[in-house]
Amino acid sequence: AKHQYLAPQKNFIMEKSSESLALFADAFHLENALNNIFDNAVKYGGNHIKTALKVKNRAILIQIEDNGTDLTATQSRQVFEKFYRVPQGNTHDVKGFGIGLYYTKKIIEKHGGTITVETNGKTTFIITLPHA
Repeated sequence: AKHQYLAPQKNFIMEKSSESLALFADAFHLENALNNIFDNAVKYGGNHIKTALKVKNRAILIQIEDNGTDLTATQSRQVFEKFYRVPQGNTHDVKGFGIGLYYTKKIIEKHGGTITVETNGKTTFIITLPHA
């Protein structure tokens, strides 16, 4: 809701499983981790940002997808590295230090989860967290 308010020009879509979703988490850090992905989707993504919440194999699956610029295979491998920023013309147009996704990955891992990124005409971050 925060990002939809701050970026009304973007189309946010939310799909939620009808199953009960519960996890034990540090709400402050997990919220910051998810906000990093949404911030990047707003800054670098296209006009459509879709979030899906599902239960799969006793885990909670969070997918955040945008229709922005595709990452190359090399960029996809590096995007979680500390201080890495995807080269895009004048990177000074968008503020950042290249630590957001690094932090996000560390927080997800501290919660016993994983995070990956897929690109296929869209950029999709896939987070898996243990279901409580």
